[in-house]
Amino acid sequence: MSVNNETYSERKDKILNALIDRRGLQHFTDLAAEVMSNPIFIYDVSGKILAKSQINGHQEIWEELLPQGYLNAEKAIITENSGVMKKLMEEDTPVLGKFSYSQFRFLGCRVRDKHGVVAIVTIIEKEALRSEDSDLLVIVCKSVLFELLYQERTAMQTIPYFRVLKDIIEETASISEIRERCRALRLDFPESMRLLGIKIYDNNNTLSLFFLRETLLASVPSCHCIIYDESLIMIISEKHFSQSFLSIVQDIFSNYEIRIGVSTRFTDILDVKNAFQQMQAIQSVYQKLNLEKPLTFYEDILLYHFMELASKEHDLNKFCLPILKKIEEYDNVNGTLLKESLEAYLESGRNIQKAAERLYMHKNTLYYRLKRIEDFFNLDLNDENLCFNLQFSLRMKRMAR
Repeated sequence: MSVNNETYSERKDKILNALIDRRGLQHFTDLAAEVMSNPIFIYDVSGKILAKSQINGHQEIWEELLPQGYLNAEKAIITENSGVMKKLMEEDTPVLGKFSYSQFRFLGCRVRDKHGVVAIVTIIEKEALRSEDSDLLVIVCKSVLFELLYQERTAMQTIPYFRVLKDIIEETASISEIRERCRALRLDFPESMRLLGIKIYDNNNTLSLFFLRETLLASVPSCHCIIYDESLIMIISEKHFSQSFLSIVQDIFSNYEIRIGVSTRFTDILDVKNAFQQMQAIQSVYQKLNLEKPLTFYEDILLYHFMELASKEHDLNKFCLPILKKIEEYDNVNGTLLKESLEAYLESGRNIQKAAERLYMHKNTLYYRLKRIEDFFNLDLNDENLCFNLQFSLRMKRMAR
C-alpha cells in the first residue's frame, strides 16, 4: 500500500465522510486503513474481532498476527501482562506499543461510551506512523462508537462475557474461537451450572433492564448476567442454586409481572445455546398453557415442549380423549362452557373453590356444571386416572394451537 500524502485536514474529512455514508463498520474500517496507510483491526472487550481491514497487502499481516482469525489466548495474555492492555483500557489518548511476538509496533485506542469501554481500535505500523496519526485515531474511535451506536451494539459490550455468550447462543463463532476467548479473558464458569431466563412484562415501558441487572448482581454477585432478547439471562453455579437463591430473585422482582425459566443442569459453557432454547420453550409453553406460577423448571414442561415439537409434524388432536370432542360439540350446540369449566377445575388441582375464583363464578354454579358433565357424558371426576388423561388431553389441545 502506498503512503497517503494527503493533508491532515483532508484525511480527517475522509474519515468523517465515511461515517456519514453509513455503509457499515467493515467499509469504515477499510477506508480508515487507507487514510492511515496501515492495517487496522477493531475488537470488543470479549476479544471478538468486529472488523479488520481487507485491502491489498493486509492479509499477510493478519496471517501473522491473527492466524486463526481471532485473538489467540496466549498472545492476548502476553500483551495483557506487558501492561499495555491496562493502559488501553484506562486512557482516552492513543497508546503506542510493540507486540513481543511480532516485528510490528501498534497504536491503539479505546472506544468508550457512558457505560465503559466497548472496543479497542488498533493500527499496525506497517508503514511509519506520522505525528498526526494519534489525533486521527481518536477521531476514528469516536466514529466507531457512532457506528456501533447506530447498529445498537454498545448496550452490553462493556461486559466481557456478553459477546462470548451471545456468540454461543447465535452460533456466530467457532468452538475453538469461543474457548480461546474464554481463556484469554480468564472467564471462570462453574463446573456445573443452570441458566435462568427472566422475562419482565412492562406495558408502560418504564423499566430499566440495566438497573434491574445491577440490582440482581448486587444481591447475587456470584452469577453471570446479561441482557439478551429483552430478558435477563443469568448463569448460576449449581452449588449456589437453592430455594433461598430463588427466593432472593423473586423478592427482587416482586413488584413486577415476571416469568422465570430455569434450565436443566449443564457442565460446558458451550451448552448455553441449548439452555437458552429451553428458556424459549418455557416461555412458549407458559403462554399456551396459561400457567399462573411465575417460576417454571424446564423439567416440568419437558413433555409439553415435546408436544409442541410434535405438533409441527402431527395433529395432536388425534391423540386426545374422544370425549373432549363430544363436550366441545355440546358446548357449540347449546352455548354452554362445560369444557372451559372442566379445564379450570382440573388446572386448579380439582379444587372447586379455586376453580370458581378462576372463572369468576360462584362455586355452586361450577359444582352444577361439573355434575352435568358427569351425568351427561357418563364420567367419574373422582377417578384419578381419568382426570389425569383429561387434563393431559386438554393441554395437548392447547399445544396444538
